[in-house]
Amino acid sequence: MKSVLTTRCYRRVPQLALCLLLPLLGVAGCTRLGPEFQAPNSAAPESWSQWHAGPLDTASLEIDRSTAPEEAWWQSFADPTLDALQARLHNGPDMRDALLNFTRTRLQRQWVAGEQGVQLDASGSAGRQRISEYGSEVRMASIATSGTGSDSLVQALAQPYSLYQAGFDASWELDLWGRISRSIEAADADSRAAAALLAQTRLSLSAELSRLYFELRAVQAQSRLLLQEIELQQQQLNLQQADVDAGLASEVTLESRRSELKARQAGLAPLQAQETELRNAIALLLGEQPGVLTALLDASDQNDVASVALMQPLSLGVPSELARRRPDILAAEARLHAATARIGVAIADLYPSVTLGAGVGLAALSGGDFGEWGSRQWSLGPAFYLPVFHQGRLRTRIKLSEVEQQRAAIAYRKTVLGAWQEIDNALTRYRAQLDRHARLQQQLASTRRQQELIAASARAGLVDQRKTLDARRAVLAQQRQLVQSAAQLNIARVAVYKAVAGGVDGGDAQPVREEK
Repeated sequence: MKSVLTTRCYRRVPQLALCLLLPLLGVAGCTRLGPEFQAPNSAAPESWSQWHAGPLDTASLEIDRSTAPEEAWWQSFADPTLDALQARLHNGPDMRDALLNFTRTRLQRQWVAGEQGVQLDASGSAGRQRISEYGSEVRMASIATSGTGSDSLVQALAQPYSLYQAGFDASWELDLWGRISRSIEAADADSRAAAALLAQTRLSLSAELSRLYFELRAVQAQSRLLLQEIELQQQQLNLQQADVDAGLASEVTLESRRSELKARQAGLAPLQAQETELRNAIALLLGEQPGVLTALLDASDQNDVASVALMQPLSLGVPSELARRRPDILAAEARLHAATARIGVAIADLYPSVTLGAGVGLAALSGGDFGEWGSRQWSLGPAFYLPVFHQGRLRTRIKLSEVEQQRAAIAYRKTVLGAWQEIDNALTRYRAQLDRHARLQQQLASTRRQQELIAASARAGLVDQRKTLDARRAVLAQQRQLVQSAAQLNIARVAVYKAVAGGVDGGDAQPVREEK
């Protein structure tokens, strides 16, 4: 029944209305006001070490330009525990919040795109009502029937009656000046920015998790080495006590040994507290309660993971890919695109908006007449809105949009400069840690050689056991420094992969086009 009513209604549309609507339909969507976005060109050096400040040489770093960073760049450390932790990162609160923010932006884009289509509403009502005998509704009737019949007509009009109504209303705003399409363009850019920020969050959290993990491993190794030092010092103290008891040494040396032992023992508790803090920080990143990761974090490989960083080159790809891969640059570009599109939205608001509307429905005073052909009612025709006098507010809005675009362009430029400075800092720090680690390894090798010579002299009876214990303590002290250096070297390598957006694909930040 509804389709028949609609067909008959449209057959009665005057030809003059059609003549007015057809040109508007042809023009709709053909004009897009405002500037078209042009992606900015970002300069890039020929090599990663070309743009460098400072005396420390980074050109000698072994960098693989043929291979981009792996998606799971942390696997280059060959640590199964780190791999297992990274696999659980998506359950963390920060990652889930970033995902929800991206989802919110996608829903906003869908909401904006909804303006492009036909808006269809359905309504209906059934009720009992009465009009006032003294209201404006009966004024015309009183004037028209002034005299004796006026009172009876008013009383008749004021009698309660039932009214049944139902219908559909449709409207479609013609996008004559590109206001809607520019709004969708800006929403698409916002969605790309949110996708880039999601990738940035994922990269930052992966780097932070790796940093905490390597610091934890260093603290655990230092605790083990410190316990060995305490054991050796206890042996030295026992020997010194025996000499004092035999009258071969004074108690001054004994108290000195005892003081050194207490100092070493006092250093153990802060390391244990630091280990607890690092465990909890990792658990918070993964959205876990304290103690849940104890079994996983206790199953550690005690090999020197710094050797992996020393043997493998940095797989960074070519510098020209940075602007299409680093999430913060992609987000800054998307924000610049959105600001450019919003200029077109502001300009379009200066021009008239045209909306096509249509409505069809039924209305009757009796439920039995509600479905009859005579109860039909319909409307069809265009409507327009033209801003005439707004005291310059609309033009001021255009200027504000242009200022926002300029600020977005400056922010983009600053983001690119900041990215290359971060890369230079990361490569310089990595170079410094490589040199320091190599020197400490050489120092440890020399100290171990010295220990071997002292041990050989002790076997030959040339030196006593105290010299041997001192040599072993010196080796342990050097190992503690090397363990800390290994952690800093790994953290510096993580910072390099973070700076060059390791494992981030620029395609992840592209919007998913909605079907229209």
